[in-house]
Amino acid sequence: MLRVVFVLGVIFGLATVFAVAGFYPWVDHPRLASRAQVLPNGGRSETFVMRLPVDRIAAVGTDDMGLAAMPFPPELDLPPALSSTPVHLDHFKVRDIDGNVVGVAARHAVGTPQGIVVAWSLIFPSRGALWLSGGTTAAALDSAVAARGFRPGEAWTGDVSVQLGSDEAASGTVLGGSDEFSGLSGAYSERWNLTGVGDAGELRGTIEIATRMSFSR
Repeated sequence: MLRVVFVLGVIFGLATVFAVAGFYPWVDHPRLASRAQVLPNGGRSETFVMRLPVDRIAAVGTDDMGLAAMPFPPELDLPPALSSTPVHLDHFKVRDIDGNVVGVAARHAVGTPQGIVVAWSLIFPSRGALWLSGGTTAAALDSAVAARGFRPGEAWTGDVSVQLGSDEAASGTVLGGSDEFSGLSGAYSERWNLTGVGDAGELRGTIEIATRMSFSR
């Protein structure tokens, strides 16, 4: 239990540092236009995209977290204190639905007795931060590509789309955010659309985060 608490503390600590780095006023960030759409119930939806591998900044994880946790760059290693707990740390550039780079994101996942907990921190200069939390299984992506013919150690090309999470309607919850996202709540889906796996396990495709949010009453 203490180990899980320690790992969760590290994960959310890293997310906080990442968020603060995005807002520290070294530069005056330009205002980036939102591509949000208004929903009939008065809420809003917005989709964010990460292209693999070009938008991946860094990734590292334990072997039991599957293909998504392959280290990037390959020489990146986990700190010894984290190597005995299922953990996956990932950082990306984030694009809007039109393909424009609009921010950065941290995705941290850790294994707990109740399953894998996923925490996202998406940071958009001059707009604010958006915080998401959900769950998944380590085998979700691996099983999907294996069913289409992928074998470890071999390059693979195909077309697989997997929504992570145990709920068909959503992958998790929008916890809230800062600035433009302050006071918002709702749900999100996390979908990995894979078109290939390199012989070293590197993924090609996109990750889509689709949010449906409204202001908390």
